Amino acid sequence: MNDIAARGPRNAWLLLLVISAASFGVAEYLGERHVAIATILVIAGLKVGIILFRFMELGHAPRGIRIYFMLWTAVCTVVPFALWWAASA
Repeated sequence: MNDIAARGPRNAWLLLLVISAASFGVAEYLGERHVAIATILVIAGLKVGIILFRFMELGHAPRGIRIYFMLWTAVCTVVPFALWWAASA
């Protein structure tokens, strides 16, 4: 494996580590609970997107499959927060 191809997964993994640390920081230090939960869910959606594109090679899939998986990720990110927010109101 050449050096450029080897750096892609490593950089994605490092980005996932940084994003996970940011998620922890938001959970621990952000005072407003609704904002913290929404931010954590958005961060989780970003992590799913990185995994789909870098490790599962969704970028090479047909356009319809990419759209489906990204829409499914968006739904799985938004619906839990919307349900939680509706239940707490």
